[in-house]
Amino acid sequence: MYTFVICSPFVEHPIVDIAQFDKGEYDIVVFEAGQPSNFLNGGKFNKELYCKCLLHKIFTISKSKIKPFIQYQCDKMEEPIVWLNKLEKLIDLNRGLFNSKEHITKFDKALIIIEVLRDVIEQKKQAPDSKFNFVKLKSEIKGYGYEEKVSCLMEAKTEYLQNKPKIIDVNEIPFDEKINLELDLIKSQQKLNKKQNTANNQVVNSPKSPTKNTKSPTDFYRTTVGLFQFNCQTNVFVDVFFQLTKEITVDGKPLLNAGFNELAQFITDNFIDKNGKALSLNTVKTILNTSRPEKRPSVEKRINLNIRNIPK
Repeated sequence: MYTFVICSPFVEHPIVDIAQFDKGEYDIVVFEAGQPSNFLNGGKFNKELYCKCLLHKIFTISKSKIKPFIQYQCDKMEEPIVWLNKLEKLIDLNRGLFNSKEHITKFDKALIIIEVLRDVIEQKKQAPDSKFNFVKLKSEIKGYGYEEKVSCLMEAKTEYLQNKPKIIDVNEIPFDEKINLELDLIKSQQKLNKKQNTANNQVVNSPKSPTKNTKSPTDFYRTTVGLFQFNCQTNVFVDVFFQLTKEITVDGKPLLNAGFNELAQFITDNFIDKNGKALSLNTVKTILNTSRPEKRPSVEKRINLNIRNIPK
């Protein structure tokens, strides 16, 4: 029956080498003695043998198992629709080989199942799993604050990368790339909002404003960037904090005990430069970095606190 099988140009062809592994109920394996168990002929995959074994499988399993068999094969594919199309072509090319009523019935059922599964896969492409539905995710975080948005997007990206779907539409931007683009957007928006707040605070906290010094320390702490303005070079001012945390000590401990990132963020959030502009977090970090002395002021320009060790 399988002597003159006309091959279909399958691109993917998952098989099980029965010489090394136990076959599963729906695995495609060789079925005759003398056939290479790994489907290789001279080191090259034997598509003709694969087509024979695939047809043999369809016509030896019961009709009720044709659907789970085809579904099982699709689950192993990167491009299941392409594989279904090749299976449909294989059946069509070899229709004349099978003329019994049982074979014809299985032919027809397999073709129906191929059509149904193609529709299911196409529908999934058009309406992706809500778990990784970017439109839905974006709608859910619409009312969130900046930090909440970033946190939710990063969690969704991590989960996606840990559980990538087997079927990914090559014509669609991947879920994780969409998240990266969204993160870039909201971070840019955050920077613009920060600059706007700085400009507003400059007006409110101008020296001419009668309300400038009426706020309590608590209010100062809660106010956004731009509350305090220094009137020297940025590296001269930031270097004062460097001295407090790195050079001036009390009993061997820094006079000001502050983490590197936290201190840089504090300075950035609470001060503006002599021109009334917001500080760059990266610039502040560079000045505070012990390995970048060239970014701090020279001896002549430095505000030297002249204290190396304060007694208890």
